Amino acid sequence: MIDIPRVILSGTSSRVGKTMISIGLMRALVNRGYKVQPYKVGPDFIDPSFHYFATGRYSRNLDSFMLSKYDIIETFERNFRNADIAIIEGTMGLHDSHNAIDEKGSTAEVSKLLRCPVILIANVERMSRTVAPLIYGYKHFDPEVNIKGVILNRVGSERHANKAKLAAEKLAKVKVVGIIPRRKDVVIPDRHLGLIPAYERKEEFEDLFDKLAELIEKYVDVEGIIKIAENAPPLKEVSECPIFKNRQEKKVKIGVFRDRSFNFYYQDNIDALSCKAEVVVIDSLSDKKLPEVDALYIGGGFPEIFAEDLERNKSLRKDVYEFCDSNKPVYAECGGLMFLGEKLRLIDGSEYEMVGFMPYETEMHKKFQALGYSIYKCEKSCIIAKKGDIVKGHEFHYSKVIAKEKLDFVYRVKRGKGIDGQKDGAIKKNTLVNYIHVHVLSYPQMINRFVKNAEKLKN
Repeated sequence: MIDIPRVILSGTSSRVGKTMISIGLMRALVNRGYKVQPYKVGPDFIDPSFHYFATGRYSRNLDSFMLSKYDIIETFERNFRNADIAIIEGTMGLHDSHNAIDEKGSTAEVSKLLRCPVILIANVERMSRTVAPLIYGYKHFDPEVNIKGVILNRVGSERHANKAKLAAEKLAKVKVVGIIPRRKDVVIPDRHLGLIPAYERKEEFEDLFDKLAELIEKYVDVEGIIKIAENAPPLKEVSECPIFKNRQEKKVKIGVFRDRSFNFYYQDNIDALSCKAEVVVIDSLSDKKLPEVDALYIGGGFPEIFAEDLERNKSLRKDVYEFCDSNKPVYAECGGLMFLGEKLRLIDGSEYEMVGFMPYETEMHKKFQALGYSIYKCEKSCIIAKKGDIVKGHEFHYSKVIAKEKLDFVYRVKRGKGIDGQKDGAIKKNTLVNYIHVHVLSYPQMINRFVKNAEKLKN
């Protein structure tokens, strides 16, 4: 058995201040001298970017739809090494999941898998006694979820705070560990996919993190939360996943685009890749040519925000085109898919030249084109997947592919949207592009096949 001080911060719903409170608590603990290991429930890239800059440690995703029980526990334990306390930010509301009935993918399910105490965050604007049935419902809906405290967020006055606290503790029988007033001066900027990733404004967000830490220290019982975390029951220690344990001689170099445009990566994917190959980081905005690499991995992100800068970097786009055309392996997800097309058309009608290797354009829309978990069946073996295999992941994007000719696909969509509602994974030579984001532990073969194909096709 292994003792890991841990706590989950979960909301009664989305937009109750969960991310700001999580970041503030993380930074407050760091300022106190703790080594904080952050985690995020669900398929999220943006919140983990804030966790990283708040703590100095990469946040890890705990997604029980894509990952097995073993994978959840293994990911949690492996990444906790050399840390003092684990802070896990939940997703959406505590019980929200992939559908209305099943708990799979919910924060509640992850809390039970990890035997982790939960701090519930409730937005109590315009309610006082009603706080009691709200919190009471969460406490009793699933008694196996161990709710150890509640943070009342956005209270309007001291009188309001006292009434809400009394209702929560006397009627719902849940200890209040924080009462935070409404604040309009501490805000994380957002846009169409949610909060703006910390990678884009690292220096600016440093001040925000410290302000949030001060807010938490003033209005939250940090000592109380530490004690709740320290009293979490021991976990059964599991063996390390072979893909991270079995390191091998690194025969190839894999170029990974990681910058302000492309930063939607599961860190576990990068870690698994690093066990088998040398990872070379590429900046699509500042690097003028490709380094000597044997394969390319281009993740998701916001190429639409940096479209003009990407178009301006003609020499790099030319190198990427030639690399794709050379038949070497190139794997691109979502934003990477957009980058490898011919043009990117924004909502205002402006167009920007992209790499131009894949025969399509992408256009941005005001509404989501896809949002949620995806399940695909591989119908044709490719650089990351084998024919007949099932690939699980998620997709969230506002862009749409406008094909210039018939595309050759490798995946049939069983759940999700893909490129055209029925197919995803367009392939040309050994370049594969798809909207789905895949976690290495949801489909471990992706890394093994990608590296082996790079070794096979190395000049």
